[in-house]
Amino acid sequence: MERNDAKPLKAAIQQFIRAHRMQGKLDEVDVVKAWGVVFGVFVEKQTRSLRLQLDGKLWVKLNSGPLKEELMMAKGKIVDLLNEELGRPLIKEIVIQ
Repeated sequence: MERNDAKPLKAAIQQFIRAHRMQGKLDEVDVVKAWGVVFGVFVEKQTRSLRLQLDGKLWVKLNSGPLKEELMMAKGKIVDLLNEELGRPLIKEIVIQ
């Protein structure tokens, strides 16, 4: 029996991801990886959590007060660096706690 509705594997996977609303979590995983690449081990160890909302807002919780102050002064630059590492404009705003 031959199937006429064959589609490329990439398209099938993307359809599955959309159908199961998994894109948000996959984007969040990409952001966590990019955070480690952009900021290195020290900042990564001082980061308690990263959470990406569907509207593009990235919530960052840190362990270090001085580091929090440093990063708060460079929010725009951080957004640009992370989006550049991600290869797409995924992050619109960053909230540092």
